[in-house]
Amino acid sequence: MQNGTVIRCKGCGAAVSDDEAALHKKLVNRGATGFFCIDCLSKHFSVTQMSLYEKIEQFRRQGCTLFTEGDRMRYLGVDYGDVRTGIAVSDETNILANGVGIIKEEWPPKLAEKINEYVLQYGITHIVLGDPVNMNGTRGPRSEKAHEFANLLKEVCGVNVILYDERLTTVSAHMYLSENNVRGKKRKEKVDKLAAEIILQAYLDSIRRQI
Repeated sequence: MQNGTVIRCKGCGAAVSDDEAALHKKLVNRGATGFFCIDCLSKHFSVTQMSLYEKIEQFRRQGCTLFTEGDRMRYLGVDYGDVRTGIAVSDETNILANGVGIIKEEWPPKLAEKINEYVLQYGITHIVLGDPVNMNGTRGPRSEKAHEFANLLKEVCGVNVILYDERLTTVSAHMYLSENNVRGKKRKEKVDKLAAEIILQAYLDSIRRQI
């Protein structure tokens, strides 16, 4: 193992190889601090061990960096809404945020599952969830709801969830769309995705200011 440290499977306690740890990150939890061995992974997904070894080879052929590099952070921005939730992801350098989709789902558990699909697809280690605090900085019902959803996301996605002040984010998104003459149905489809992008970009910018 790296630096001579033996990683133990959190399921059975067996030593976990570098390939097994990387496979766990790819299939289960990109920001993992605990890992499953091939045997426990096969039980987790109800598949054969051979199919997982084949997955390792497949990921290698696709150039998956998890098998060659140390941990790299990547962020998912979420603009949580009652009906539509906007999604954005950082580029691999964590400099730019890009809006990638909108999820239309009102039931929080199902919404969390759909967000987890993005987590797995993009190798996300951190979720940045907009926190709609009041203009005076206090927490109202919408902020409380966001905090509850943050806890749900942690359970479902298994990654770190960061609550980030989103005051004026939706206003900024509407102003941008108005300036670009985006209206009607097309506007509704874009505003939530753009809001998620603004939230994530603001967070990424704040990280760089701390360096």
